[in-house]
Amino acid sequence: MNKTHFRIQLRTDQINSDGSQMLRLYARINGKAKYYSLNKSVLAKHWNEKKQEVFMSCPDWLDIKKLIKDFLGKSESLVSRANYENEVIKISEFDRLFRGVQFDHNNIIAFIENDIKEFSGKFQHGTIQVYKTVSNKIEAYQKDISFQELTPFWWRRFENNLIEKGNNKNTIHKTYRTLKTFIHRAIEQGIIKDNPLKTVKAEKAPGKMLFLTLEELNRLEKLYIGFLTPEYKRTLQYFLFACYTGLRYSDMQELKFKHIFEGQYIEKEIFKTKTVNRIQLNDRAKKLIPKMGLTEKPVFDVYCNQVTNRHLKDIMKLAKIEKRISFHCARHTFGTVSLSLSGDVAAVQKLMGHSKIETTLIYAKVLEAQKQNVIDKWNAI
Repeated sequence: MNKTHFRIQLRTDQINSDGSQMLRLYARINGKAKYYSLNKSVLAKHWNEKKQEVFMSCPDWLDIKKLIKDFLGKSESLVSRANYENEVIKISEFDRLFRGVQFDHNNIIAFIENDIKEFSGKFQHGTIQVYKTVSNKIEAYQKDISFQELTPFWWRRFENNLIEKGNNKNTIHKTYRTLKTFIHRAIEQGIIKDNPLKTVKAEKAPGKMLFLTLEELNRLEKLYIGFLTPEYKRTLQYFLFACYTGLRYSDMQELKFKHIFEGQYIEKEIFKTKTVNRIQLNDRAKKLIPKMGLTEKPVFDVYCNQVTNRHLKDIMKLAKIEKRISFHCARHTFGTVSLSLSGDVAAVQKLMGHSKIETTLIYAKVLEAQKQNVIDKWNAI
């Protein structure tokens, strides 16, 4: 028997300009909860919380009453059907049935496209682009493929196809990881019972961590205070700020003046980890902060990731820095420079918000590799 609870409630976290609040269905299925908007707003004075109904004084009260009945009736009906068939209904399956999403759930391409459509608001733009790219690669190889058709042999043929089309090892690894993401979502929704590719290993090529040295940062600082086009100056401003704080691109997009306290430190929830981190600002970072604005105003006007990285490529050429720098290199720069200046792994771990010290130690290994590189050059003389 499924344990469920359904209730119509007013959204208390959002009030419209006319004082009304949106009605929503609270659905709790076997310990997991979801909300569904009724797309109808009412004033609090027109709402009977105890009876979950609107008073007759409410405009369109009959329509709203019917809407509430429909939402609650549909919810109970879906659960009753699952109970009758003696099946445990997952919140993801309830969500799909309740929304009435119509597509071939076995078809991988359709599944990915629907996931993007349904949850695009929760994904970063870059994540959506990766999902679309992988979907296109699979479709180009085999247009109609179901989850049940996936086998290790299928993956080997698909992998060979990707290699023939010029995909490198890391691109293939990312394709595999993305496909595995949707396999797990299909398992959650009861479409398949197990991962058909669990014996597959897609290896990632060892990457080279790129970062800027302190001397290169000084070159960029001189370039910033000198003559630059407004577009490049804008990009370099928030890139340097990230180099001095270790903030990721996603956090730079979200950074608002309300996150900066007394011009001395940043305190905000980190997008990737969903944990609150406090970052002390050094003098270089402080100088890059624009004049304080309204609390909800973004600190920096951040371009999209593609434009940002395109600008950085040109900026590096102007600064005579021969490195293929992307925005994420700012975080690597903060980690390596901070560690080289202090030698304090524990302090850098806290500054960067790493949950495991092993992650921070990667920067220590990079610095050791640099030292060895210098010795190798001496030996080559």
